[in-house]
Amino acid sequence: MPLLSGKGLSLATDAELVRQCLDGQATAWEELLSRYERLIYHTALRAGAAGGEAADVFQAVCLIWLEGLGRLRDPERLGAWLVTVTRRETWACWKRRRETEADDDELLKIEAPPEELPEALAAQAADGRAVKQALGQLAEPCRRLLWMLYFDPERPSYEDIARRLNLAANSIGPTRARCLEKLKTILRQMGW
Repeated sequence: MPLLSGKGLSLATDAELVRQCLDGQATAWEELLSRYERLIYHTALRAGAAGGEAADVFQAVCLIWLEGLGRLRDPERLGAWLVTVTRRETWACWKRRRETEADDDELLKIEAPPEELPEALAAQAADGRAVKQALGQLAEPCRRLLWMLYFDPERPSYEDIARRLNLAANSIGPTRARCLEKLKTILRQMGW
């Protein structure tokens, strides 16, 4: 199985994918979901949702998103819109939780988590997609090394990485530096 699947690597714009979704193409919805699932989940966590609540917020946001897809005013600002919807849903969930845990006097003392601009969070998501696309263009073993160091959910140790890539553990640092330079070059060629 390849380290990077085709998911999240499409060059289609959000507006193009929204149009494809409205035309009934399920793969376009999967692509959009792949692009924004982390943004939605992490926004919920940053806005104060606990782990299980973040999953509930994620599902609620996806439902709102799917139902409102045809009414989006500016599909190219989809990321910012999702951040705003996610925050609102998180705060609604947070408020419901607090209402069951605290009396009315305590609710007045609770402050909402600080906001980050939706545009900033959406830009971070776009940057992440660009890095994934650039990573997909790297040759082996750089692609695999950077994947294991920065994206592998198992967070392997240097020793594990060295064993998997058949490298000396003390060569990973210098190899990583060279691979990151190659990645930067690809990102520059992509206009980043």
